[in-house]
Amino acid sequence: MFFRRTKRDPAESRTKPGDGMLLLSGDWTADIWDRKPIRVPAAPDVGTFLGQRPMPSLWPDDREFNDFYADGGDEVLRRLWIMALFHHPERDVVVQTLRSPHLESVSVHAVPVADLVIDSPVAEEAAEAVWRMTDDAVTVVLNVVLNRGLVASGHSPAQADRAIELLRSTCPADRLAFFEAEAVDEFERTAQRLVELTSAAERGYGGLGAEERERWHRLAYVDGLIDGGPPPEGFAERVEIRAIGHRLNEEGGFPLMRSVAERAGQLSDRRMAERRLNMHWNHIGEWMS
Repeated sequence: MFFRRTKRDPAESRTKPGDGMLLLSGDWTADIWDRKPIRVPAAPDVGTFLGQRPMPSLWPDDREFNDFYADGGDEVLRRLWIMALFHHPERDVVVQTLRSPHLESVSVHAVPVADLVIDSPVAEEAAEAVWRMTDDAVTVVLNVVLNRGLVASGHSPAQADRAIELLRSTCPADRLAFFEAEAVDEFERTAQRLVELTSAAERGYGGLGAEERERWHRLAYVDGLIDGGPPPEGFAERVEIRAIGHRLNEEGGFPLMRSVAERAGQLSDRRMAERRLNMHWNHIGEWMS
C-alpha cells in the first residue's frame, strides 16, 4: 500500500471546519489508507505534534484502520502523519515536517519527498531533506526523479533536470561522488559501459588464436554464450556487448539501439565505440552492419 505513487494534486480540497483544524483531501489519502479527508491542525508546531505520545489516529472513527495499525503504535502513526503533513496548505508546516528528526529514510517518506523536490514551493527544502537520508533513500529519490521506478513518475524531463540540479547544489561535498554516480540515467550508463566494452573487446580479440577468432565472429556461437555461464577467455566483453544489444532491441528496437550507439560514439575517441558496435550488433533485430 505504501509504495504506490500518487501525483500531487494542486486542486486537492482543503476546507476549514472552524475549530482550528483543516480537512485535507485528495487522491493521495488512498496511499495511506482510504480516499477520505484527514483532519489536521491548521497551524501546528510540527515538532510538538509529532512528538505526542500516544500519537492520535488519522481517522479516530475508522475502526478498521485503527485495528489494522494497533500493533504499530506511535511509530507507524507518526510515519503516516508525516505523509499527511506534506500536503498541508501552509508552507511553513511542510518545511517544519521536512526538517523533522522523525523524517525517515524509508520509501514511505523518500517517495513523497522526491515529489516535493520535483514540483513544489518547498523544492529546495525538500532537496536538503534528501541529504539527511541514507544512500538507499537517496537512490529511491533519484529513481523517482529519473523515472527509473516500476511506476512512471509522470513529470516532464525539464522538471527532472531542475530537480537533479537542485539536488546537486544542495549535496554535501562528501556525498557528491555517490550522487553523480547514482544520477547517471540508465541510457547514459549503458552508453558508457559500451565504450569500455568495445575497447576491451578489441584488446581481447588481439590475444586470440586463429580458431578462437573464427568462433568470435560466429554470431550464433557468441549468442549461445549469453546465458551459458562464464564465457571462454577473450569472449566476455563480446558476449556482454551482444547481450546489451539484445536487451535494447527488446526494450526499444532499432531506434533505441541507434540512439545508444550514437551516444557511445560521442563518448569515445573518434567515435570508435559507435563504429565497433556496428559490427558487434550485426543481425540483432533490424541491425545490419
